[in-house]
Amino acid sequence: MRKSVKLLLCASLLGLMMASCGLGKMVTRYPEVNIKLDNVDLENKGGKVAYKIDGVVPPKYMKKKATMTITPTIEYQGQKIALAPIELQGQKAKAKGTVIPFKTGGKFSGTGSFDFKEGYEEANFLVGGQADLKKKSHTFDDRLLCEGIANSAALMDINPELGDKAGNGTTLIYGEHGYKAEFLTSTSVLYFALNSGNLDMNLKLNKSDAAKKAVADFGKFMKEGRVIDKIVITGWASPEGEESLNQGLSEKRAAEGKKWFDNEFDKYLRQYAKENKIKYKDLKKPEIVFDVTSPGEDWTGFEKDLAASNIAEKNQILNVVRAQSTSAAKEQKIREMTDIYNEIADIILPPLRRVEVSMVCNKNMFNDEQIAEFAKTNPDTLSLNERLYAASMEKDLTKKQAIYAAIVADENVESDWRSYNNLAILQINNYIAEGNHADLESGMKNLEKAAAISPNNGIILNNTAIAQFLSGDVDAAMQNFAAAEKASVYPVEQDYNLAMNQIRSGNYEGAAKAMNNKTCDYNMALVQMLQKDYPAAQNTLNCIAQKDAKTYYLQAVLAARMKNESSVYSNLTECVKLNSAYKAKAKKDAEFKKYKKEAAFKAIVE
Repeated sequence: MRKSVKLLLCASLLGLMMASCGLGKMVTRYPEVNIKLDNVDLENKGGKVAYKIDGVVPPKYMKKKATMTITPTIEYQGQKIALAPIELQGQKAKAKGTVIPFKTGGKFSGTGSFDFKEGYEEANFLVGGQADLKKKSHTFDDRLLCEGIANSAALMDINPELGDKAGNGTTLIYGEHGYKAEFLTSTSVLYFALNSGNLDMNLKLNKSDAAKKAVADFGKFMKEGRVIDKIVITGWASPEGEESLNQGLSEKRAAEGKKWFDNEFDKYLRQYAKENKIKYKDLKKPEIVFDVTSPGEDWTGFEKDLAASNIAEKNQILNVVRAQSTSAAKEQKIREMTDIYNEIADIILPPLRRVEVSMVCNKNMFNDEQIAEFAKTNPDTLSLNERLYAASMEKDLTKKQAIYAAIVADENVESDWRSYNNLAILQINNYIAEGNHADLESGMKNLEKAAAISPNNGIILNNTAIAQFLSGDVDAAMQNFAAAEKASVYPVEQDYNLAMNQIRSGNYEGAAKAMNNKTCDYNMALVQMLQKDYPAAQNTLNCIAQKDAKTYYLQAVLAARMKNESSVYSNLTECVKLNSAYKAKAKKDAEFKKYKKEAAFKAIVE
């Protein structure tokens, strides 16, 4: 009973005090003033956090001559930063705020923004109030409107891949090796008698000066010892016989051509072994690639030779032959013409019965297999471009890196930017795979050396920008991505990479356009989520084949926005398995504020 009396006395005393200050029930009824954020999930967009406050004042609350100030505040690490206040006034007050009638009450709102600062993920958004009437004033306690500010735009990241040129993504670009395989060819033509598939070197055409010179030149070319890329053998038939017969002759003549080459090459090898005092059986014989074809009748050669002949009626003959609808009809017309024109039978048709044997050799003396081997065992025998080519052919990245490292250590060729650049991107790639900062530092140093040799080089600027991004210097990275696009040599298209600037500035539509709406891409999914197109973001993330920690983290954030609690936990679990550093990030991330007190969430991040 005594306790009830005391409470009644206290309440009466408080009422008297309020009445005495002139504000009366404005103080006691303040909890009835409804103040809320239009969107309770504040987030950073382009470095700014926009907010809108809506409020409702109940009837018979705002005294006619009173004023009231509603002040939004950012509270972080014990400090408070006041934002633009919202001014309210009674209907007879001399002020410039929103007028709130006493009898009916009223609504008010206020919008604003503030700069996002590092750490604001854990900041609180409060709203305070102060009421004034004449000389009396009362300050109300702060209300918490939002706990934590999301900064998911900062989740943008790059996923560099090694490549020879930029694609629709982020690429660590190799400098071109500059090696070009050049080939020299020597051709010998061997002739056959009518309807014969047997090679007779005593045939009149084979004993001609031109034919003998071609065979002799072929032999000299063979003795130069060049690396043979391939032997091309083509057997032909003249078109006056039946097509099936001519096809068979074409095949036999091609086979004879191969037999002739094998014999000539064997003689060369035996002579080489003798001159170099090597037993023939111990001689390492090269593996030769043969390209043997049998096209059959040489219609093209016939028409060409006939057109170049001295036969007065050659155009009429060609028109007659061409007018025939089948090969058999054409063959018959040619046979008829040979009875009339001896020159067709004696001069035009015989050279068409032949086999062409061509030896195609590498001008650079070494084939790909030899270049690959010498780059490791005898690099001094190779040119710089050949060594760079050898590195480009090597699939094992560790061995590839060793070739580049050997080049930059060679004082004879160390002044070439490509070696430093290519070594650098492999070191950066090692950092991406293993997280060793020494690799990233070595890569950046080698890129500096490359840039000193080749300034304003788009490839080097592109790779430098990637290294800077990975090191955390995003501003410098964006500057160099832009510079790479405008470089004087080897400019690199940078739409995708510069889309990161669009994300940073809050232009999500522009970022999506710059990335060409790339599918199965982490940053594209991030942009879709920031645009609140959650189904699209989910589809984009789901189709990423190789998911890393950051991908699982973004999936967890997306799940939180979509209010899928189980998916939040499952994705966070996979994320921290791959990278435990995400535990601390998740603890602070405002995206998970609804789950931070849940035991399942704590079990993952603790």
